[in-house]
Amino acid sequence: MKLKAEELRSPLTVTISGDEPWLGLIYQSFDMKGPAPSERRITGSLKVTPTNYGLYDIEGDVQFTPSVSCSRCEDQIAWPIQRKIKVRYLEQTPLDEEEIKEEIERDLEPSDMDAYYIDPQGMIDLEVVVNDFIQTALPTRLVKTSADGKSCLICHKDVSEKTVFKDAVKPEHSPFAVLKNLKLPEE
Repeated sequence: MKLKAEELRSPLTVTISGDEPWLGLIYQSFDMKGPAPSERRITGSLKVTPTNYGLYDIEGDVQFTPSVSCSRCEDQIAWPIQRKIKVRYLEQTPLDEEEIKEEIERDLEPSDMDAYYIDPQGMIDLEVVVNDFIQTALPTRLVKTSADGKSCLICHKDVSEKTVFKDAVKPEHSPFAVLKNLKLPEE
């Protein structure tokens, strides 16, 4: 969902029910075909508040339970996500002609690192914020463990084992195998 920044004069609350068309790309990233079942929809609300000097604060929360692959057995896991959102949108600082011609690097301020930017058409894109918060809520290794934390709830394999699946490609066929015999000059 995109909001025209210049039209926001007072705080606006956006309620997310999960059926909005702009959520389609997020659902596609989780390989969810068709509309999401009601228990697995993205829900929540975001409050967009214009503040001074072209800043827009966005606060709220989202809930979502996507299906993701277990890192150990490849079975699908319903992974509940509940995130608070607090970000701000800034107007993009226009580049001067010298920066455009010479591609001069600019130093970023700390506040630039945790902010989103209003696009050149003056739009605030809420889909980007929601997608970022959902994607970063997922751990890098997704394994549902038993209550004692020792085995996978799905495949029941011991989670302390380092390898469950081995790659069919032999290490000597790796494109990096030739580097094993590389002789470097001594300094």
